[in-house]
Amino acid sequence: MAQDESVSGVKSVKLAFRVLEGVSAAGASVGVSELADALKTTKGTVFRHLQTLMDLGYVSQDAQTARYSLGMRAQLLSQGAGRVDIMVTAEAEAKALRDEVGETCVVSLINSKSVVVATTALARAAIEIGVRPGSDLSLHSTAQGKIALAFSRHPLLKRALANGLERYSETTICDAAALREEIDRIRRQGYALAPEESARGISAVAAPIFDNLGDGIATIAIVGLAQSIKHPPNPQHVAALLKAAERISRNLGFRVEPDEHPSNTDKEAHAPHA
Repeated sequence: MAQDESVSGVKSVKLAFRVLEGVSAAGASVGVSELADALKTTKGTVFRHLQTLMDLGYVSQDAQTARYSLGMRAQLLSQGAGRVDIMVTAEAEAKALRDEVGETCVVSLINSKSVVVATTALARAAIEIGVRPGSDLSLHSTAQGKIALAFSRHPLLKRALANGLERYSETTICDAAALREEIDRIRRQGYALAPEESARGISAVAAPIFDNLGDGIATIAIVGLAQSIKHPPNPQHVAALLKAAERISRNLGFRVEPDEHPSNTDKEAHAPHA
């Protein structure tokens, strides 16, 4: 019995890789039926593997066409093959932004369940605000988490509400209606602010990073003392943040007209899922 389960597991892993290779070989995007025909298996089997690969971030789905393409994690794996080096670009942008604004800058990845810190560029100051890579961030009380709620294709708001809106400070948003209003505001202005919402004395402002399909798959944030990151935030800091996010997004293949980008705070954000 154990041997049968082991063989079945190996076959499943092999098929998952074949599905991933099929998505990669398709180029721009591919549908379930096309993959099933190419792999000579059922659409249901392909669909299940695609859902798992989506949850892990290796595959992305266009909400309008329902077709699939490689996700950010798959692109990260391609670094060794000399393709787009996403995290190197993000790290460079975080350091450049840190040097420009004088505050700690953090890049985080959005998955189907949470927001995880990927890299941190610490401020060169007597008091450092550090955010450890690998840390899970709250969805409703951090600027990065609210960016995920506003721009990710994953149903993260439903997940956040189901888990309960825990209070971390006097300013944490713990009311569902108020959180929805906050998300709408973030979608309009293109960035999120969290003034002392996760911890007293610490504030952050974050912007979304989009992939080639326009899905919010990461964030870049400025994190510091509340006395430095005020409410409303410094307009020059926000402009620098949005430009850094745009450069990383373009590196991932995201393209929009200048007046449609979330950095235009006078217009409603036009990215998909917004």
